Amino acid sequence: MTWGHIPVAEIKERQGRKLHQFLSKKVYPYCPYYQRVFDQHGIKPDSIRKLEDLRRLPFTTKADIVPSKEEPDRYRDIILQPSTAQIRDDLTITDKIALWAKSKLFLRTIQDQVLDEYLPVHITFTTGRTSLPTPFVYTISDLEALQIAGERMFRMVGLERTHDRGLNAMPFAPHLAFWQVVHASQKVGLMLLHSGGGRVMGSEAQLRIGERTKPTFLVGTPGYIMHLGQLAEEMGIRITTIRKIILGAERVAEEHKVKLREQYARIGCADVKIHNIYGFTEAKHAWAETADEPDSRFATYPDLEIFEIIDPDTGEPVGEGEPGEIVFTQLSGAGSVVLRYRTGDRVKEGLIYDKCPYTGLILPLLGTGLYRVSEIKKVKGTLVDFNEMFSFFNGQREIVDWQLVLSKPDGQELGNDIITLRVTLADDADKAGFEDAIKRSFKELTEVSLDRVEHYGRTELSELLGMDTKPKEARIVDERPQ
Repeated sequence: MTWGHIPVAEIKERQGRKLHQFLSKKVYPYCPYYQRVFDQHGIKPDSIRKLEDLRRLPFTTKADIVPSKEEPDRYRDIILQPSTAQIRDDLTITDKIALWAKSKLFLRTIQDQVLDEYLPVHITFTTGRTSLPTPFVYTISDLEALQIAGERMFRMVGLERTHDRGLNAMPFAPHLAFWQVVHASQKVGLMLLHSGGGRVMGSEAQLRIGERTKPTFLVGTPGYIMHLGQLAEEMGIRITTIRKIILGAERVAEEHKVKLREQYARIGCADVKIHNIYGFTEAKHAWAETADEPDSRFATYPDLEIFEIIDPDTGEPVGEGEPGEIVFTQLSGAGSVVLRYRTGDRVKEGLIYDKCPYTGLILPLLGTGLYRVSEIKKVKGTLVDFNEMFSFFNGQREIVDWQLVLSKPDGQELGNDIITLRVTLADDADKAGFEDAIKRSFKELTEVSLDRVEHYGRTELSELLGMDTKPKEARIVDERPQ
């Protein structure tokens, strides 16, 4: 009820109080990893009482928690693991009275209430593209927080249960993106077909069902939602009821939004609003863009988490609104917990505490200009930011679809890097003129040369991208020996 309606000074004061309670009552007593961290750095959890005190804690990185062949169970150390004796000893008289009252009101035993708080019941995984997948576990209380986050996400997007129904085309997997949408729809009470994406139901089947059920919104990855629109046009299917498109799991440039609107207008969907979703496995929930506007931001949940933006080189906090790396701290829940987690994601327009001009809510607002350090690769001896490729190629009007491949000459592991653009062009595009222009523009953007441009039909390129076979389309493929 109070989310978005508390003055900035009070938001920060409440976050400080909640941080103190969370660290001293839950994290330090029950989390093996953070108990070691606190002890090694001589930090008393009771001394963390204000939001500013958080900076005394060291950062947590992926390397600290990711499983390895030598330590496959390392992920367990960030799970809250209270013993029965600890819980019994730590409960105050007030806690016991509250548990007793809830047992009478909701007809759930005290034991069940404790198990709801601490017993893992659900699990998701990081994608594991550069390391072993890391499990993150949820308890019943975590799933309740996931539902709260989902309800707020759908509120930002402007969905209403009385007349909205949708298609969730996120790929079915033990990943946050799929399950956040599932729990959001359950909390709000929306009719939503969870198709599992192309791998599970197939793209044509989803469109045929959509033709009959007339969804008002779609949820999926940017490339796959574009693929559905293109396929619908080829099949002669018109779904005129779609008014919202919700995109997650990958960055979305404004240029891609423009092409999506144009594509869906061709199948009868006029004035479609497009919202980005930002999330990562370690947070255990996601956030929605407040409006379909270039200057909109992600609405965060100050009762569930703390965001910091730091200088990625020094680790020092930057000023409000300034660019930097996103650092995340949980403020509630159980299961897997992270504090001051360096996401590796960077934002061009940093965090501000302000009133959102589109919703009127007072919140910590995070910029939408996100990019990942992991997408910066050395090619031909030059560091190339492949985050820029999405907006660059999606911004080309002649391009229907694309894939960028990094490779070596056959049989030459130490040979020069080869950059190949696989592309499907619009029917009226000038292929020769396009190749000259795209090679020139690519060199200006990256300072390295695009070696080849290979032309494909849309269906053939969709197969190479794995639209109906992979959890996420293979947009940039690095085939070089690792």
